[in-house]
Amino acid sequence: MKDEVKLIIFSVAIFAAAYASSFLFDLPLVLLLLLSFYFTGFTFVLNARLQKALNDENKNKFTQVFMGLTGIKILSSLILLVCFLYMFKANKLHMGICTMSYYMLYTVFEVALWRKKLST
Repeated sequence: MKDEVKLIIFSVAIFAAAYASSFLFDLPLVLLLLLSFYFTGFTFVLNARLQKALNDENKNKFTQVFMGLTGIKILSSLILLVCFLYMFKANKLHMGICTMSYYMLYTVFEVALWRKKLST
C-alpha cells in the first residue's frame, strides 16, 4: 500500500478517535479539524522531502532534512497550541493534551514508516 494511502487511513482513524473523545472531554470540533489538517499536511510535506533527500548524493541530507523538519514541526505545534489556548478559554488542559497527543501519534507514525522503508 502506498504511503499516502496509509497516511489518509491513519489520519481518518486519529480524527475519529479524537472526535469520539470530544464527547467526553468537550473539545471544539474546529480544534480537531485544524489539528488533523495541519498534521496530515505536514506529514505529506515531510514524506515528500525525505523521499527527495533519500535519493540525494549527499548521504547526510536525509538526516539533516529529518531533524530540521522535526524541529520545525515541534516549534510550530507549540505556537499552534499557544494560539489555541488564547482563542479558546475553556478546557485548556484538554486542548493541550489533545495537541500533544496528535504530535506524538503522527511522529510515531512517521518514524515507523521511515524505519520500515530504510530497513528494506
